[in-house]
Amino acid sequence: MDTTFAPDPAWRLALRPLITARGWTSVTHHLLGLPLGIAYFVWLVTGLSVGAGLAITLLGIPILTLVLANVRPLLMAERGLANALLGAQLPPVAIAPGGDGFLGRLKAYWTDVTTWRGVLYLLLRFPVGTFTFTVVVATFSTALWCLAAPLLAPLGAMDLGFWEPDSVLDGLAFVPFGVVALFTAGWISEAMAVMSRELARWGAR
Repeated sequence: MDTTFAPDPAWRLALRPLITARGWTSVTHHLLGLPLGIAYFVWLVTGLSVGAGLAITLLGIPILTLVLANVRPLLMAERGLANALLGAQLPPVAIAPGGDGFLGRLKAYWTDVTTWRGVLYLLLRFPVGTFTFTVVVATFSTALWCLAAPLLAPLGAMDLGFWEPDSVLDGLAFVPFGVVALFTAGWISEAMAVMSRELARWGAR
């Protein structure tokens, strides 16, 4: 019995970002980048700033240690997202660095390479997440706007400045552009997924 598998047809490969679950989970990851990036940035910048400002007192060191102790749990959540939504296949990592005794474990947070790399990764999630969120919203909304033009034009919801489509026929002129825009948006999302996956493999490991 022949057990060979026929390769996917060219049309299916071309539409892969739009017709596979992985394509849409990648879009989800891009959209989550902004809120998560903001949360990480606010938490780290606020905590590190307050801790550094109070470092001359006895309060600064515990605050900084608390911030650093949160990095690995946040990285664990990031690994889960990257594995589920981007297929990053990142292996699990201990939730805390090793150390002998209580003081040894506290000291480990300050000398742990994974923790400091994680700080940089989590801070990068803000600009990268802002970029991916903005691009996905702009590209997919443009495509959907063009595809919905036959419905929007008769409602007077389209005004290009130099032309105001007001009929179904006018709206149909936008549909080919919408198809091309949707195809392009899918592959832009695919390219950003590769970027985000490699970033996670570097910073969240």
